[in-house]
Amino acid sequence: MGAIIAGLLAMLVISSIIFIRYRKPLLVIPIIITSISEVLIVMGIASIIHWNIDLSAIAGLIAAVGTGVDDQIIITDEVLGRQSKGETNKKRRRTRTRMSVKNALFIVFASAGTLIAAMLPLAYVGFARGSSGIGTLAGFAFTTILGVLVGVFITRPVYAKFVEIFLK
Repeated sequence: MGAIIAGLLAMLVISSIIFIRYRKPLLVIPIIITSISEVLIVMGIASIIHWNIDLSAIAGLIAAVGTGVDDQIIITDEVLGRQSKGETNKKRRRTRTRMSVKNALFIVFASAGTLIAAMLPLAYVGFARGSSGIGTLAGFAFTTILGVLVGVFITRPVYAKFVEIFLK
């Protein structure tokens, strides 16, 4: 029960910070929906593979959501920064938006790669040690890696497409 409360508080704080940053529901609501979708997808995958969601796994899920929100902010800022240049030609503006989304996704993929590279040794040591002290951190590493992979291959591209369509 405490983990659910912690997760809800984390989403509330994240939502507040994003709203303070952008002040537009058109930007804030999709970020929140994408984050909730990411949590549901990771929990669904964990259920399918019978992964035990313990406290360290929940911490990994919160970390993955945090990096996901960072990535969505990068995508949003990249597109908004390019739009503020004041293009008048519709075709040129659309091309500029696509280029900014591609640049943002490159940053997202690079960030995901470094995070996964940092988590792999922790996951390996955790699985190798079993149920001893550091073994419990394998849940954190595994869930973080799973969340980042779901984000990179599912939720970030969907959010980027949303930004590309609705923020023209």
